[in-house]
Amino acid sequence: MSVVIRATREDDHSAVRELLTNRWAGPEMMLDGETVDASQLPGYVAYAGTELVGLVTLIKRDTEWEILTLDSLSRWGGTGTLLLDAVISEARASGIGRVTVRTSNDNLDAFRFYQRRGFRLENIKQGVIDRERELHPEIPTRGDYGIEIHDEVLFAREV
Repeated sequence: MSVVIRATREDDHSAVRELLTNRWAGPEMMLDGETVDASQLPGYVAYAGTELVGLVTLIKRDTEWEILTLDSLSRWGGTGTLLLDAVISEARASGIGRVTVRTSNDNLDAFRFYQRRGFRLENIKQGVIDRERELHPEIPTRGDYGIEIHDEVLFAREV
């Protein structure tokens, strides 16, 4: 079945909350020491028929946009790339010059995904996730591939 990508709408809210809860343990994300409800952010959804199979949420600033979450339920199927392409296209059309994304130091799959799509490693903030874990002890200490989670890694791409 083909996947349809479109901007999020109000009627997507419950499906978006459910996806974020299943994939991220809830829609609330830590960003620079503040809690952000990703389910309330603009972004794009991917639907296969009536099933939500992907989501990207954005923080839109005046000169750059930041991807807060990007999820594809059908890994390696191209949905993540389609969602990212929608973001890049809208950013370019809106006169935004740059898109960023942060991830944890253990997320090697994200490192590969973003770099293959033109993002470059820009910054490493050591200990950010350790400090967030003090406020939210449910943040795991180990992540993908058994790597200890400590740092936040910033990738950026000119559009």
